[in-house]
Amino acid sequence: MKQIGFLVMTVISCNSQEVKFDEQQLYPQLEYFKSKVPIPNGFTQSRVTLVEVDQKNAYLFRYEKPINNGLLQEHFSFIVTVDKPYRILGFSCMDVKYADKELLSEARVREIATAFLLNMDADLARNLENLWIESHGESVIIDGKEQRIVGMKYKCYRKSHNDYAWVIVGHDASVITFERDIIWNNAMSVRVTNAWLHDQWVLNNAKEL
Repeated sequence: MKQIGFLVMTVISCNSQEVKFDEQQLYPQLEYFKSKVPIPNGFTQSRVTLVEVDQKNAYLFRYEKPINNGLLQEHFSFIVTVDKPYRILGFSCMDVKYADKELLSEARVREIATAFLLNMDADLARNLENLWIESHGESVIIDGKEQRIVGMKYKCYRKSHNDYAWVIVGHDASVITFERDIIWNNAMSVRVTNAWLHDQWVLNNAKEL
């Protein structure tokens, strides 16, 4: 897959500002991610953003396709903490190949998700309690039309930290989405942790990306 350089780096909050991008500074986080998760074919580097996730600084890397690019369209994005020891907070592959496909069985999803979590962070995996497994979908816009990216979601709770993690498995047994350390307000049924991997949340909460 041909790679291109990162185009821009911005700091995003309710009030965002653009800052200079230092490729050497970001290289370790990018290489750490690639040591755990391969970049899918067909996606090229688009941008990287410095974000805050529950008072932790992290880099949001975004890869897009040459066509159907931009917010709410196909993308592969991931978040890695700025400081060592690096931690992958999540990734999401919004690829149209996952639209309208027959999903795997709960037993197969459990097997795949468990193996994935053990490889990603064995300590995290050992402390997770699986709550449920069910289908989950998110929308992307392809040629002006909405399409649902679907998979089977393996949602877990970590009692020691009172937070959540999940893995979404696609029809081809690949992991579409992983998120961890998610803080949730159960009384209000609302997510507390910023949802930088989700374009609709970004549109609603950030002025520039």
